[in-house]
Amino acid sequence: MATLTYAGIGARATPASVLTDMTVIAEWLARTGWTLSTGGADGADSAFAAGAPVQQRTIWLPWRGYNGHRGPDCRVLSAAAMAACMEIAAPLHPAWDRCSPAVRKLHARNAAVLGLTTDRPIDAVVCWSERGAVTGGTGMAIRIAEANGIPVLNLGSMSPRAVCERLAAIRRSASVS
Repeated sequence: MATLTYAGIGARATPASVLTDMTVIAEWLARTGWTLSTGGADGADSAFAAGAPVQQRTIWLPWRGYNGHRGPDCRVLSAAAMAACMEIAAPLHPAWDRCSPAVRKLHARNAAVLGLTTDRPIDAVVCWSERGAVTGGTGMAIRIAEANGIPVLNLGSMSPRAVCERLAAIRRSASVS
């Protein structure tokens, strides 16, 4: 069975019921062999991480100690990797020049979460944004994913069942390849 990776991301203000769904989805994906890539933010990122075992997740940090994260599943981007991520993110942000250096790093780490600084991009994004809108940090990740042909499954516009059915189809397609 091929190892597939998904980005589990979304707004810090994700509703509690959706956070619960995210944790359940992450548990199911872990049981079916998927690995999680996430950014360590409160809300959606934390809900996905809660459902994925440490050995089946990577938490990409914009700097050491971000949000209190530490452990074998945490990765801090090197200066070179962060620069590469910024090159990907900058043209997709509507006001990059007005972002502080810290906010730029937060946005840029989405390229790492999506696997664009590794040898293989992720297979899907599972996220939540209100009504499926492309806004905020989640919007940056969605824009990067779409620009790179990565499927985006948004719980703000799809039911959990529809998301899981689509992920199962991606799994079946990978098994045939």
